[in-house]
Amino acid sequence: MVGAREAAGFRDQVLEVWNQTFGQVPDESEWTSTIWDRHRGRDDYRLATADVDGRVVGFAWGYTGERGQYWPDLVSRTLGPAVTGWVGGHFEFVELAVAPDLRGRGLGGALHDRLLQDVPHRRALLGTSTDPTDPAVGLYLSRGWTPLGRLSDETRLMGLSHPGRRRS
Repeated sequence: MVGAREAAGFRDQVLEVWNQTFGQVPDESEWTSTIWDRHRGRDDYRLATADVDGRVVGFAWGYTGERGQYWPDLVSRTLGPAVTGWVGGHFEFVELAVAPDLRGRGLGGALHDRLLQDVPHRRALLGTSTDPTDPAVGLYLSRGWTPLGRLSDETRLMGLSHPGRRRS
């Protein structure tokens, strides 16, 4: 687990896994400024990586989400009273990716658990697919996340209470 400053050294390796997982970014410098650097600038940013033979093959990152930021405000506007008490001061579980050729080996679950280990936040939020067959949805449900509502036809909001507590 590394913080924002140390994470800077992982940029190229994370981008490689990003491209394999989510598709090639059209402009690396734009991705760096609008996603990578902007997210690393958030309070309590943390990055977990998984490696095989010294090569980063997966990552997860998150930070403290606050009202006044784009995504927490979108969640509040879209779901209203259903998310009262969830938004603001929460841990925002932003990204989780594992290289496609290494999925199904427990790396995603390990990254999930490492990212949330000992976070002091009382609640965490993430957006994921509404497709119940999506492996990410299964992972989150198996780790105790609760569906809180739909942000769109394709995106569901999920919440987790006391994410830093160890689960047995």
